[in-house]
Amino acid sequence: MTFVSTHNGKIWLYGLLLLVAVFLAAMVVSFIKAGKGGSRVVDSDYYTHGLHYVPGDAGEAAARLGWRAVPSYRNGRLELRISDRNSAPVTGGTLTVTIEGKDAPAGTLTCGITAPGVYCVPFVPVAGSVLHARWTFRRGSDTISGRMTVLP
Repeated sequence: MTFVSTHNGKIWLYGLLLLVAVFLAAMVVSFIKAGKGGSRVVDSDYYTHGLHYVPGDAGEAAARLGWRAVPSYRNGRLELRISDRNSAPVTGGTLTVTIEGKDAPAGTLTCGITAPGVYCVPFVPVAGSVLHARWTFRRGSDTISGRMTVLP
């Protein structure tokens, strides 16, 4: 028994066109659903939180109080300037810096305030080395922290 095709192979073309149409319809539905908002399980700042991960949600104080920290390296000192949402210096806290890396002696340095809103730790890295450090600022029960890289 032989089957004679009267479509001259167009059935494959129709099947392929049907698959493309189904794919495009699924994409349109997906884009519409994504545009109306993602799942409540999805964190919109997922990658930002991953890059700036701090155990125990230490960023809560910064968000609630509007703190802003600007780390820098000047004249042989790791310096951290902390201000609130009104650009007023944050005083009365303690800065802890943990030095990391193979070119620097690992250790933890702690200091208090040196000027209004300025906290610094004296440190002179080996010439030509890259310094990696974690910093944590605490004032009472409020904590903010971050990382810094210094290229002296």
